[in-house]
Amino acid sequence: MSQHPADVPPEEERQPVRSLVVPPRADVVPPGLLRAGGPPPEVLRQWSDALAAAGLYTEALEVHPAIERVDVVRQAELAVLAGIHTTALDLLGELAAAKTERTRRTVAVLKKDQDRAPAPSPWLELLARVAELLAGTGDLDTVRTAAQRVQPSAGLDWIVALAAVSVGDLEAAAPRARAARDGGCRDLRMLTVAAADLARVGDYAQALRLTGQAQRIALPDEDPAALTVHVLQRCGFPQQARALAVAGVGDATLAPSFRTDWKAAASGAGASSLGVLGQRVKVHGRRAQRRVERRTREADAIAGYDLTCRCYGSGGWIGSSRLFYLEHHLHELLPAPVAGLDARLMICRATNLVFLDLVAREITLPVPAGTPAETPAPDAEETSPTPGMGVSLGMALPA
Repeated sequence: MSQHPADVPPEEERQPVRSLVVPPRADVVPPGLLRAGGPPPEVLRQWSDALAAAGLYTEALEVHPAIERVDVVRQAELAVLAGIHTTALDLLGELAAAKTERTRRTVAVLKKDQDRAPAPSPWLELLARVAELLAGTGDLDTVRTAAQRVQPSAGLDWIVALAAVSVGDLEAAAPRARAARDGGCRDLRMLTVAAADLARVGDYAQALRLTGQAQRIALPDEDPAALTVHVLQRCGFPQQARALAVAGVGDATLAPSFRTDWKAAASGAGASSLGVLGQRVKVHGRRAQRRVERRTREADAIAGYDLTCRCYGSGGWIGSSRLFYLEHHLHELLPAPVAGLDARLMICRATNLVFLDLVAREITLPVPAGTPAETPAPDAEETSPTPGMGVSLGMALPA
């Protein structure tokens, strides 16, 4: 996902720019998006998947419809990923009872088995055990037992890693986090867990490399450096947390903003102020490195005001500097496309591509504008994650 610098020049120093946007004609507006009842459920499911792929699990939960049973299962997954255990337990309880119209089981059964209740879902049982653990009423052993009955997958490793790290078991969480990453998981928390495990054994260089990957994809309100230090502290490794933070402050290969994050993390970890100061002196003594960094920032600033269409093939934009491009190149279709979501729907007149701009989170994402040609079939027996989990595991969104 492309990022641009946030150092926007003052209004009085900006050159006037003629808007390149022409309001889209009615015949090119994607069908269904501007209807009175809002986007159709098929489109909302795709938008939810796009938000989840960007790590916005709470927002994905808000957007996802709840019409069919598989929708409620997906909402339960998102609630667990977002750490909202109360919502997860409510949804899982409704699924277990299967008495509401939207959660009645439709699994085909043999004639002789018609009087039997459907078998319990291994995947839903695992989600329930993880939600109980997050709520403080469960334990990791019950999560492990439930995980043994679920088909192996990157989604399974992802969920179990989150459960293990929530109770401070880094040695159990790290292998699962690495397996989830190998399977395509794009949750930056898996990077920080793997980085914390490297720091646990003293490999600070590799830990900084992994955390740096998380820093490059983090949203403005996310701090992977602080999260990595927090994981180490929560799991009982405060000394390694301090050492990693000091190493981050002194690593001249990191971007200045990343080192600033490590400085704050070092302060939070209780690192010696003299030690941090010594590392900062080493960093700021490298004048040549600082000149290169300054030129890079200047080049990025110039690119930030380039109104050449960058919409086709874009993964979106992060940060406040994206606003210049959005306000001068894109056109606002809807100020509030989804009730309760602080977002606006934008369209590129040149390509007719549609973007969802989340104002508070400072991120703009490309989203599908039409209904999918083919929707993946859910697992009728609910033995594995829903197809929606795959979107955050490196799978492409439906066309």
